[in-house]
Amino acid sequence: MVRCTTFVGLVCAAVAPFLPGGAGRPQPVDEVVIGLAVGLAAAVALSFTRPPVTRVVAVVGAVAVLAATADLLADDLGSGLTAARLPVLAVGALAVAAGAAFAAGQRTRAPNTPGTSDSSDTPGTPRTSDSPQTPGSPETSDSSSGLGTPRTSDSAAAGARRGRWVRPRTPGPTEAGARRGPRVRVPDVVVAVGMAAAAVVAPDVARASVVDSQPRDERLAEPPPLVDRLTGRQWSWQPAADVVDVVAAGHGVVVGVNDGSVVALDGPDGNEQWRYARRDGKVASVTASPDRRAVVVSYRSRTDSRALLLVVLDAGTGVVRFEKVVPVALVDREGPVPGTRVLALRDHDAITAYDLLTGDEKWRWTAPGGCGSPYTRPARGKSTVFAAVECPDLLRVVALDEGTGVERWKHELATGPGDERQDVRLDATTDGAALSVRVFTSRSLPPGAVTSGVFDAETGAVLARPDRRWTVRTRTGPRVLLEVQDGATPTETHVLDLTSGESTPLDTAACAQRVADATTSGSYLRACDDTGRDLKIVTQDLAGGTPVTTPVRLDGSGASAKTALVAAPGAVVVTRTSLGGTPAPVVGLT
Repeated sequence: MVRCTTFVGLVCAAVAPFLPGGAGRPQPVDEVVIGLAVGLAAAVALSFTRPPVTRVVAVVGAVAVLAATADLLADDLGSGLTAARLPVLAVGALAVAAGAAFAAGQRTRAPNTPGTSDSSDTPGTPRTSDSPQTPGSPETSDSSSGLGTPRTSDSAAAGARRGRWVRPRTPGPTEAGARRGPRVRVPDVVVAVGMAAAAVVAPDVARASVVDSQPRDERLAEPPPLVDRLTGRQWSWQPAADVVDVVAAGHGVVVGVNDGSVVALDGPDGNEQWRYARRDGKVASVTASPDRRAVVVSYRSRTDSRALLLVVLDAGTGVVRFEKVVPVALVDREGPVPGTRVLALRDHDAITAYDLLTGDEKWRWTAPGGCGSPYTRPARGKSTVFAAVECPDLLRVVALDEGTGVERWKHELATGPGDERQDVRLDATTDGAALSVRVFTSRSLPPGAVTSGVFDAETGAVLARPDRRWTVRTRTGPRVLLEVQDGATPTETHVLDLTSGESTPLDTAACAQRVADATTSGSYLRACDDTGRDLKIVTQDLAGGTPVTTPVRLDGSGASAKTALVAAPGAVVVTRTSLGGTPAPVVGLT
């Protein structure tokens, strides 16, 4: 058992530092795990030494490594982000501790005759050989002497001194085997194989202990359309913890909850459709693709802030498409923005696109030589990915085909020389149809340069050139809003017609205190006058008409409360995100 089991533990210690550490241990060179692996290797070496003291030290060292690994693994399991590195090391530490303890126990017993007891050590008992020999019998010769003369054993000589003959004792099979060295027994091999199997399945067992995935079957029916006008019917769903985020996806909405769960609710009735959860995980964000067919959930470690775990789910069924651990610097504060076919992540002057179905890398784009790519908030078209390019005398916005990474169109501004900072702000509508571009620079620009414009995201055609006094808002839905703001309060709000380029004013007086808003193709929705217990949903037809007010009961308490309003398939959904206190319900208005 000693050799086989400790060998399995040594292999685990050698392999563990090279396995994925997950979002909890994202560093490729994990000094802590490497140190524990080296300590485990030292315990293995000590377990094969002869002095009993060093064998005891080996047991203590292996148990100490096991305890430290178990503590780290408990932290990983507590954040729902464990990977293969620590479970394999834990199995290895257990194998070495067991093997070292068995070796120490064997050495501390050390009998005079291996496998037998010596009855002659008992006072008053005559010492006899294994089988008495009758007088006159020939003595057994010892061939090891290399001579042909008979050689009397020690026991035979002692018997002769007492006046009787004894048979010289010859080594038995057990003693002869001991002289040749330890043999590998079948039970030892079985234990070692069991430990090796445990190391193989440990990562899956650890993951299964923290992941609860409850998908549903694929629906044949298409999702219902976004709700434009409310009928007065409402439903309510009570989460078990604070709501972190809510997005329109699938046949309704997908809600991220602070207990690590992500739940899909049906738009027309609010029934749960599927659930994905990581026990005690921390959901950082939930985002959806423009076609609402994929959902990307970001999980943050509670102990390490260097990386995020991205879980891509099918919005209709909740089936996991793939998982990927990425540095937190690659993800925007509001979460990654997937396209319809790829998930593009920015890394300094480069963009890497991953297939939204498999997670495989599809293409990588880098800024041209001599130029850089300044930071912009991620924006996606229906089939395009956008990036800004800054050259010594040129600013450029490029649209990349999301399937190939090849440039589809670009918008350029020739700038004069200078060292002043230049900013480019990109924002796209939620359906990926339109892109807002705003350029801020103090350098000289040619006449007619478009520094504020709304572009067709697929072709690059200029749809509108809003005056600089307007704040262009695109993330509220498929429609573009133009606002004049006094601080955070809008004094004028217009909706932009992308076909004609004309804008239509909206009634701002109908909502005294706006806390959230959203658009559909035909309506403007606002959540207003949130008291912590009640609020109002104001709906205004974009074609004209009087705003309609719908009261909503929205209990809940907690710090950093923020109202979320989402126009989703089958319902307009409102909730309140917060930290601590009583979780607010998710309310759907159909």
